[in-house]
Amino acid sequence: METPDDTVLIAGSASQLLAVRIARVLGIGLVPVSFKLFPDGELYIRFLSPINGRNVIIVQSTPPPQNTNLLELFFLINTAVEQGAEKVIAVVPYFAYARQDKEFLPGEAVSGRYVCRMLKHCGADMVVTVNIHNRRIFEGTGMQFMDLNAMPLIAEHFKKASLRNPMVLAPDEGAVEEGTLVSKILGCPFAFLKKERDKYTGEIVTEEKRIEVKGRDVLIIDDIISTGGTMINAVSMVARQSAGDIYVACVHPLLMGEARLKILSAGAKEIIGTDSVPSDVSFISLASLIAGALKS
Repeated sequence: METPDDTVLIAGSASQLLAVRIARVLGIGLVPVSFKLFPDGELYIRFLSPINGRNVIIVQSTPPPQNTNLLELFFLINTAVEQGAEKVIAVVPYFAYARQDKEFLPGEAVSGRYVCRMLKHCGADMVVTVNIHNRRIFEGTGMQFMDLNAMPLIAEHFKKASLRNPMVLAPDEGAVEEGTLVSKILGCPFAFLKKERDKYTGEIVTEEKRIEVKGRDVLIIDDIISTGGTMINAVSMVARQSAGDIYVACVHPLLMGEARLKILSAGAKEIIGTDSVPSDVSFISLASLIAGALKS
């Protein structure tokens, strides 16, 4: 990155607060942008100050409505290029479609890969994500790509929580890497569960497993909580096995529908997420993590 005078930040509508926090850490200005919808629902965007010759950081997460947020991101990137930006870095903390990284059934669209191609086509020089579900979707795009890990921030948050004889649990094998890292930082045991997802119905079955959780506070870690099915199964299992307080943490708290209520009803004491997705459980900010990466 150049000096702050050469760099400005644009806040997408899905990441307004996080963008302000990042700009403050970096000590750079925000470009005012006018967003509105035409009567037929089409999106209008206008930059209200010049960016010609400057490096531009665009911060726009893509949670639901992900198609709308993605289209806005494409418009912001391409507008920055057309307005003469020297370099465009797209910071996309939650990256939509990253779970569709391969063809699971014959004839499926590999949507995540297509989104990456569109970002490159719009003119992004680099994309920064946080705990993307699968880095593989950027392979072969020729685009600079950086994926940041927010798990140490989550671990540090729970270091201050005075957990009693804690254990970290991954609700499935996909979260083993994240759970292992958090358990090392907390200096406590780690375990993981196994699950099967029906490729046609999406139904999740978690294999019953005996874990030494009696009297222990349990921290269940995952990258994304969407409908919460995987997390509900994990919480219910350790609750049945007489765990102490059960905490649920993730980087991307989508929490669709009644996910939060169901997780708490299953036995969780608290749900903690980051501000990659604005929500009422977004207690951990990614601003310092992202700003540090951009400075480097």
